[in-house]
Amino acid sequence: MNDEYNPSQGEDHPSDRQLLYQELDILVTQICQEISNPWKQRRLLNQLIVKMENSGLIWKEDVPYYEDAVAEQWGFFCSNLWESRTGTQYDRTRSNPITWFNNRLRWRLLTLAQNLAEENGRRCQNEKRLEQLPVEDETHIIECVQFFEIVQSWIETNPDGILNEHIRGRKDLTCQVILSSMLSGKKITQMAAEYGCAYQTIYGFWKNKCRPRLLEKFGKNYGC
Repeated sequence: MNDEYNPSQGEDHPSDRQLLYQELDILVTQICQEISNPWKQRRLLNQLIVKMENSGLIWKEDVPYYEDAVAEQWGFFCSNLWESRTGTQYDRTRSNPITWFNNRLRWRLLTLAQNLAEENGRRCQNEKRLEQLPVEDETHIIECVQFFEIVQSWIETNPDGILNEHIRGRKDLTCQVILSSMLSGKKITQMAAEYGCAYQTIYGFWKNKCRPRLLEKFGKNYGC
C-alpha cells in the first residue's frame, strides 16, 4: 500500500478530511476536559472511536492477525489518549488521532509479523525434535494433553466462582464465558461480533480480569 491512508467513498477530498480532523480534535479536547466525569468521558470516547472507524482512514493490511492488532491498538489508544498509562501519551500538537493510531498500528503489525516468523521457526524446530523423540518421551505429550483437560474442566465448572466477574453492564459476559470462548478457538473480534460488545471492551476485560485469574488462581490451585 503506497498511500498512508485508505479513504472510503465520501472522504477523499482534502477539505472533507481537514473537516474530519477538526471534528476529531474537538472531541479529543472535550475528552481531556472531562477527566472528573468518567461517564461523559466514555461517551465522548465512543463517539471518537466510531467517527474514526467510519472514516475509512484506518490503516488496512490483508494479514490473518490484522483484527487482533487493531483490537490491541484500540486498547493502547484508549489508555494513552489523555494520560500515559501503557506508553507515550497522545500529543495533539504533533499529529491528529488517526495518524497517531495508524503509526502505532503499523508498528504493532510489524512486531506481530516478526513474532509470527519466530514462532513458525520454533514450531518447525519442535516438530523435528518430536519426530526424533524416543517412545518413552511421548509420556510428556500425554501429560500436556491431560493438563489442558484440567484447565478446560476448571474453566467449565468454575468451582470457586472466581470466574463470575463480568463486564460492567453485561452480566452475560463473565470471565468464564470469555475464557471458554478463547479455549474453543474464538478470537476477540469474533466474540465482539457474536456478543455485540466493542472489542476494545472485551480485550481490556480479558487483559485486566480474565488472564490474571487464569494465571494466578489456576497456578495457585494446581501448582503450575
